[in-house]
Amino acid sequence: MVNTQLKILRVFGPTAAEVSAVLRQVRDDGCPGLRLLERDGEFAVCVQVSAPTRAMAEQYCDKWVQKLKSKFGDDVFATGETSLAQAALDLLLRKRKLLVAADETTGRLVGGLLQPLAHSEAAFDFGTESYANARAQRQIQVPPQLLRKFPGDVVQAAAGRAASALQVTGADYAAVYMPATVGQCPFVLVCDRSGAAACALPPELSDAAIGNQILDLLRRRLQGLQLTDSCITFRPGREHPMLLVSEAGRQRGNTVRFSLRHRTPATREPDRTADFEPMLDFDAAEPAPRPSRPAAQPRAAHAAPVGTIQFETDVDAERNTDPLNIETAGAQAAAEARRRRAVPVKRSAAPAEREPARTPPHSILDDDVPDFSAQLDPETIAAAQAADEADAAAGRSTTAQDFSRAATRLFSEEEQEEVEEKSRRAPDRKEREPVREREEDKTDLRSRSLARIEQAERRRRRMTVTVLVLVLLALLAGAVGLWWFFRHDLGARPAARNYGTAAYDDTAEAYLANALEKRPGALGFLGWPGLDGTLVYAPGTEPETASDGTQTPLVRFATANALDLATPGNTVLECTGSSYAGLARQDVMEQNSGFTLYLQNGAYRFKVVAVYYLDPAEEGDGAFDLYGSTDLSQYYDYLSFVAGIQARSLWQTGVDVGDRSRFLTITSQSDEDGVLLCVTGRLIEEEESAALDGAAITAAEDPLLTALQYQRKNQPMPEVRTLLQASVDSYAQQSAAGTAARNNAQAGEEESGTDLSGRLEDLQQQTDELLASADKLLAGLDDVAGGAGATESDLNQGAEGSLPEQSVTVDEVTATPAPTEAPASDSSSSSEQGGSSAAGETINVTMNGTAQTMDLVQCLAMVAQNELGSNAPAEAYKAQCVATHCWILSQSGYPAVYGATPGEAALAAAREVAHVLLTYNGQVCFTPYFASASTGTASAADVWGNDRPWLQAVDSPYDQSVASNWHTNGSSSGTARFSRQTLQDRIKSELGIDLSGVDPNSWFKILSANQYGWVAKIQVGPDGNSETVSGRWFRENLLAGQSVDGRSLRSQCFTFTYDSGLDCFIFDVYGYGHGCGMSQWGAIGYAQNGWGYQDILLHYYSGATITTY
Repeated sequence: MVNTQLKILRVFGPTAAEVSAVLRQVRDDGCPGLRLLERDGEFAVCVQVSAPTRAMAEQYCDKWVQKLKSKFGDDVFATGETSLAQAALDLLLRKRKLLVAADETTGRLVGGLLQPLAHSEAAFDFGTESYANARAQRQIQVPPQLLRKFPGDVVQAAAGRAASALQVTGADYAAVYMPATVGQCPFVLVCDRSGAAACALPPELSDAAIGNQILDLLRRRLQGLQLTDSCITFRPGREHPMLLVSEAGRQRGNTVRFSLRHRTPATREPDRTADFEPMLDFDAAEPAPRPSRPAAQPRAAHAAPVGTIQFETDVDAERNTDPLNIETAGAQAAAEARRRRAVPVKRSAAPAEREPARTPPHSILDDDVPDFSAQLDPETIAAAQAADEADAAAGRSTTAQDFSRAATRLFSEEEQEEVEEKSRRAPDRKEREPVREREEDKTDLRSRSLARIEQAERRRRRMTVTVLVLVLLALLAGAVGLWWFFRHDLGARPAARNYGTAAYDDTAEAYLANALEKRPGALGFLGWPGLDGTLVYAPGTEPETASDGTQTPLVRFATANALDLATPGNTVLECTGSSYAGLARQDVMEQNSGFTLYLQNGAYRFKVVAVYYLDPAEEGDGAFDLYGSTDLSQYYDYLSFVAGIQARSLWQTGVDVGDRSRFLTITSQSDEDGVLLCVTGRLIEEEESAALDGAAITAAEDPLLTALQYQRKNQPMPEVRTLLQASVDSYAQQSAAGTAARNNAQAGEEESGTDLSGRLEDLQQQTDELLASADKLLAGLDDVAGGAGATESDLNQGAEGSLPEQSVTVDEVTATPAPTEAPASDSSSSSEQGGSSAAGETINVTMNGTAQTMDLVQCLAMVAQNELGSNAPAEAYKAQCVATHCWILSQSGYPAVYGATPGEAALAAAREVAHVLLTYNGQVCFTPYFASASTGTASAADVWGNDRPWLQAVDSPYDQSVASNWHTNGSSSGTARFSRQTLQDRIKSELGIDLSGVDPNSWFKILSANQYGWVAKIQVGPDGNSETVSGRWFRENLLAGQSVDGRSLRSQCFTFTYDSGLDCFIFDVYGYGHGCGMSQWGAIGYAQNGWGYQDILLHYYSGATITTY
């Protein structure tokens, strides 16, 4: 018994000749049963093997299949009955990727292959999110900057359109088909986030073959396989791609030419009933050439010349010159004509040899033309002929005059009788005319008068009926209009000028009540102080489409309503138009610093917290998940949301955010394509004033924009962590004030004897959650000076504070009782230079974002651990603790500090110096500190413009040998390299100085710097068109976030040059931080060289006094 095994290998990519060559080679190697099938460029290689057993047949078959796979390589896409479309769809579903088409033509090519397959709608949108969506179709355009950069480049234009489709739809892959153009062959293109791949096509491909080319290119991109010879890869907008058809893909040996004509359709419709068309059977012998047949003899034609026209009258007869003398051929001619039609035409023998007739060009007569003569009955024709012969024999033949009279009968019988009557009266008319002339004149006059009266009466009746009909129609239209008006009228709309009054609330509630009855899907009303209010609809409500195709914008819920929940949350409303795009302007924002949402169960009033841009499709560090930030019951989610919106806000609104606030966010189309404008408001609490202060709104300095906006501006994206840290600091300051107010209120209640144990437990739990959330959010944002391999953060490393600082005398610093039991101390005594024990003493700070009163030793140790790390010398820890203590006391309220879990070395140093302060004239000194200095420090006058006797420039020689990031050069670090165009735009926007066409070498001039290189004053702009600014403002404002890697100068100790080759300014920067006060790396260096903490402090704060209290 013989067992047969059949396996099918599916291949796409090579040409038929290439596949045949491989199969012939494998056949010569001994592979039996090879057969090749093809359809639309997709090949099926059938391998059939017979063996004594099934296992042997399967083994041999697998062997040859593996050999074929090794030869075809990446061109093999499946085995068995899996088509290319199914294989591509399975890959998309398995990898959870989405494919879109950038235009309708491409969508039809791909959709025709994918639509019959199950679950294809999960991987291909079929145009619902792209070309079939009106709004998305308008946004899918080739970027103008790409057209300017690559004029006339069809491949780059197609890639730009595909990239735009990716940005608009949020898909993973976008496909484009381009027909042949002048100088460019037809091609298909697939674009993803990493680049684009294009494949040139030969002409005259079918639609299914083009669709298969797109799917094969997608398959290779998905699996990272090698592309065919006709394919290239490139980055859209970067290089100029060159796309040619490979030699294997050309249909002729000569050069293929392309024109602007449309692709010629297939000459025949392919047979869809069969999977493949058979091409070659490698087991059969080569077919023998067919013998030529002799040419068939042409059939006999008519004897008469084809196309000759025969007339029924004699062409040689005498021509009738009188047009009124009308005669016909008579009945004899008609009978003769019928007789000739009844006689069959005899065919004469054709000549023995004649040249084959040339095929005439196609004419409309070549189509099926009805033969009406075929409908005549031959018997009827014979009967008519017999009747004519009988009439002729009896002498009753019709004459030519009879036919002439019959031809004049063009009217009815009554009219004919009237003509005959007038003919009979014609001979005697002249005789009777004088007698009847007067009588006929009178009769004719009377008849004409009556006719005119009757005609006027008929006209009047018609006019009356017309007027009545028009009046009736007008009344009916008016009734319908009134019904429609009262059916859809919602009453008076609230006027924006009355916002904030009881009249506005009453009108809005009445308007909403009518809308709930008459407008399906209406749920609420959104009112603004300076904008027109609008109804708010249920989720999924579609806007109305006008007759011209435009859609009326509406506002609808995009997420569930979380305003009535007891836990914090964010509710999102979606505006389908650009009604709120004007809130990106400050004048509009000042008039609309709050809004009110009226629902059936009450009114919810909000104050605007943030206005920011959002790209829902953005990924990476700058992405913000607005629609996923609805449940804010977890404090980490709450803190992430607040920090995210404040870091992105275009405006500083001055609205405080509590610890458990509820928010409402409204999204709207902005003036920039692909970017939404979001407005987030905080719900006004019950005891809070609802008054709005639009005048307090100011522009934010450096809001975080979307990656798409930075790309359009050709600017690098700033460091997201730095902006989030600043946002957390701002939120911490707001939270500090609220916590302090609550602490004061709790203290008053305790004095009155109220039991607050439960509330204290809740407050402690909330504080613990905030500490954990802040640590999680800010993890890795702050680097320390003393850690191994550590790098400092960007601006304001260390404590800077502000001038003038708070004045505190030593007598005012007294020990206060701790709110909880103080931690046990491992050291019972201080050193000889230290102060007394600080057990039980507390201090007010905002530690890691939470305002609190904490143990003094624990606070100082946490800050020292965070600032210097775990490997600093003990004397450096002590100097840091004293500087931190004095800096906190010099600031008002609850100053923000950041700490880490302290080690024993930091705790021991904090215990020893907890009662040691630096004073000047009896007052506690303002003691700023920073990461590292150049070779010395800067004075307070150099940094802040105000002199302090103990803050003078001093030597700091050890920084360069112990500090990391001490020297930064723009040639090797993007942090100190700034693009000329970026600085030109920045200077124009910040200082109003236009430096277009000005030599960059004259843009900046250092006017003053101290002996260590710290810049105090610098001139921006050439002489005559310049501004003088401080070195600190130059670093922290003008250059903030403007370097090529989105950062700023690390200190204001710098020099610079302009590199024309790079078109950039190259800065040489020394040190890290503001430069005034104690250098933390310098203190470590001095401690390693034997200095005590008092020596370090008195060196950096010269003129101050060590005081112990």
